[in-house]
Amino acid sequence: MSWRNCSRMMKNSLSSESLQPRLQAVEAFAAIARGQWPPHDLKALAVSLDSVSATVSSAAVATAYNAFGGIVRIVDMLAHWRRAVVEAEPDADRFVRSARERYRLWLNDYDQSHAAAQLHAAIASLATLQSTEQVADIARALTAVPLPIGIFAQPVKPDWAVQADLARPKEEPLADLTVAFLKFQFDGQPAAEVHQLAAQEVHDLEIEVRVSRWPQDKHELRLTPISVEPKSTYDFPSFQFKKPDGDAPYTMRQSGRAALLLPQGMHARPFEFKYTAEFIPERGDQPVAVVGHRTLIVDGADASKLQVCGYPGLDQALYKLRDTLRRRPGVPQSEAADALLVLSALCNLAGRAVQDAEFKGRWDEAAFQRQVRAELRRHPLIGADLDEHAHAAGGITDLSLRGMPIELKAVDTLISSVDQCDHFLAQTASYAVAKSKHTAILCVLDSSEKKTAPLPPETLLDIRTDAQGAVSICVLVIQGGLARPSTLSR
Repeated sequence: MSWRNCSRMMKNSLSSESLQPRLQAVEAFAAIARGQWPPHDLKALAVSLDSVSATVSSAAVATAYNAFGGIVRIVDMLAHWRRAVVEAEPDADRFVRSARERYRLWLNDYDQSHAAAQLHAAIASLATLQSTEQVADIARALTAVPLPIGIFAQPVKPDWAVQADLARPKEEPLADLTVAFLKFQFDGQPAAEVHQLAAQEVHDLEIEVRVSRWPQDKHELRLTPISVEPKSTYDFPSFQFKKPDGDAPYTMRQSGRAALLLPQGMHARPFEFKYTAEFIPERGDQPVAVVGHRTLIVDGADASKLQVCGYPGLDQALYKLRDTLRRRPGVPQSEAADALLVLSALCNLAGRAVQDAEFKGRWDEAAFQRQVRAELRRHPLIGADLDEHAHAAGGITDLSLRGMPIELKAVDTLISSVDQCDHFLAQTASYAVAKSKHTAILCVLDSSEKKTAPLPPETLLDIRTDAQGAVSICVLVIQGGLARPSTLSR
């Protein structure tokens, strides 16, 4: 049968949504095979492939694309490993450790899957990976693996095929089942990457799932939350779905009640829940592929009680910065905690600088360093752990806390954006790398004479990375040289 005749049997079913991320992934793998950095963001491509797997009507195709998305994430870690080794970055092996662990988890899901068999063969050499030279070989092998075209509607069978189906005995084939998690909502709002949820309150949790087909001998689909958190700290609902009327695929929605029974501390990691899917009664030889957004990361910290620096706007900015640090690969929890400890004191100083105009006139870096050193020494959790003028990378750091550098700058030019501090990042990152740290702090005093009202201090706090992406640098600008409010109305 010709391609033209086949296309007539589809109801607008072929979509470029499955082709574009696949082609971009091939371009990225080809670049890696040539020893180059990939031209596309592999993490974003993996998310796009997950989306394809959640929408195609064929369970085998969905499994192939979901497996391919996992492979893309593994290759992303391998590419980072090769670059880190070549550029002599500290702890470069953290990337290959991540790749091996992702590969182990990938095998748990797809080792016996026929739809992922060719992907399995292409990446099998990862089990014996010894050199960065093998990264190019793996990428080259993956460019040659074909993937099926995504079909987004059911094909229309010709009459002869319908008659043949009727003549066959009614026996259900043992095909893969795909349960795709499409959407979670808390209290009517889509679940965020890290969702803020007030503890000790009851919330509505709505779930939307898509099932590729329904086995004839199954009465119910059950979705159950699992977590490493103690059961005494949360109460999340299970969902039960009866078989809907009509033809597959089925899209179903249901609501339940969710609650975090205890709040979290400022430095505690968020709760994480994963929903599993099973058809009841269970049958051991029936595979079920679960794809899509099925993991919920929930932060139950009580923002009203977590007053870090005494200024609400800066506190909120600190919470966002904390979440960003947690998502950065390679940032130890102890470093993130030290960074927040220092920033809490510096943000209080930044708030007072605007409220009380503490930095009048021109300041040089030596005077600013003495002021900051006194502020940090007063903090009972810092005190004697604060070092001054420690040597690193052939230079001398201004201040440091347990090895984490705190670089201080004083300028007499107006700074209205954190981006204007980018030329200080390389120096700050050098000190961090020399101390085997993945986090650093850059605090800049703008003592220029102001002709306008000050900016909200929280707009001058953000996080940046160095050119290699190895160091996360928390940047804070403190405003000095403020104009008297009465002079602004003349």
